[in-house]
Amino acid sequence: MAAKEIAGDGDGESKTVEEGSDKDPCPICLGPILQKSYLDTCFHEFCFNCIKQWIKVVSSKVTKQLSSVKCPLCKTDNVSIIHNYDGCSFDRHYINRDVTDGFVLTKEQRYRLRCYYTESGLLADVFDVPRFWKMQKYLQPNRWLETWLRKELQALMQEEDVDIVLHHLVGVMDSFRKRIEQRPKQEARSAEIDQEQFKAVIAEAARPFIMARTDRFVDEVELFLASGLNVEAYDAIYKQRLGSRDIATANVVREEENGRRGVTPYLFLFEEDSD
Repeated sequence: MAAKEIAGDGDGESKTVEEGSDKDPCPICLGPILQKSYLDTCFHEFCFNCIKQWIKVVSSKVTKQLSSVKCPLCKTDNVSIIHNYDGCSFDRHYINRDVTDGFVLTKEQRYRLRCYYTESGLLADVFDVPRFWKMQKYLQPNRWLETWLRKELQALMQEEDVDIVLHHLVGVMDSFRKRIEQRPKQEARSAEIDQEQFKAVIAEAARPFIMARTDRFVDEVELFLASGLNVEAYDAIYKQRLGSRDIATANVVREEENGRRGVTPYLFLFEEDSD
């Protein structure tokens, strides 16, 4: 396996990083690596946003500010993340910059995150998704969509400020509806084709931000729109159907992850509230 050299960090020394692992998934999200980054000592690779989030979660578990963090794979201490490497230069993100971000998921946001560890189609027999497309109800505006999307994105991205992503997704959906409304009648297509294209454009818009969870996110968007319910009513039905599966799924995920070398930050969020 070939190695590439990265410019030094000011002390005259150079670092090397092994190449040829582009097809390896990110050890944290288990999806393709986006915005490739390296920890500065062990040079294990991660998505830039994934390793930042992992550091933030680790930092939230201690009372004092961290100046270094152990790699989730090899447990080596690292003080920074190297990213934006272009062959000549790179950017450096220091560990202690993550500690100041005090955003904590609410109980409702954590519930939504747990939903992504359940099987898809949990409510498939409750809401008639095919009828939603056949009757072209997707052309009708949904006044609760932005509220639901905000909570969903905050849970998945574990960030409070998701406005840019939210408005981007809403804009993509609005543009899709307008194209459907304005197309000539002779170009009308089947409900199945409209459904496929709608989900494809949402996936393309969301993937850079939520990565490996994109496909499930698109399914959840479709389900919420097909329900026709407000956020509170939709959550009530989802929780009723979910029942005790969220706790059972959390235990399964913990058992599976304990057998791996990788560590995912989302697992910390399965713990029940202390109250």
